[in-house]
Amino acid sequence: MEDFTILTRMTTKQYVKVLLVGLYKKPIFIIATLFGIYYLIGLASGWFTSAGYSNEIYLEYLIGFFLLFAPLLIALISLKQFNSNPSFRKDIKYTFGENGMTVEGVTFKGEFAWAHIIKHKEISHFLILYHTKKMGNFINKTKLTSEQLNFIKSKVGTK
Repeated sequence: MEDFTILTRMTTKQYVKVLLVGLYKKPIFIIATLFGIYYLIGLASGWFTSAGYSNEIYLEYLIGFFLLFAPLLIALISLKQFNSNPSFRKDIKYTFGENGMTVEGVTFKGEFAWAHIIKHKEISHFLILYHTKKMGNFINKTKLTSEQLNFIKSKVGTK
């Protein structure tokens, strides 16, 4: 396939949405959220309270809310990192070819061989190409044709 280029700009709202959807899809966060809901309902209805136990009830509620909102806390921390670099909120140019992809922003340029992109994941309108276990590039799928999207997926391999 011939090389092709797209321009993508990710807003803060899109970034948070992708993070939250991605986090709340993970089994550990689903289990923690369900346990947090169960725990808070149990506390509110008095299932877990006994005589002399009321002094620590605030800590118990804190634990329940933490379990319920842990993905939100992670997203807020990631959002702080996203907002710390204004280049991430400007146009980023992705060029895809047979040998790999090139990423260009206002203050950076990177080249990645397909062998160095270890997996891909689709969340909402974005294709995330991971080049390390926890870092990747967000590609707006709406700017790609189905042929281009299939080309990228075939070069990266499976999740």
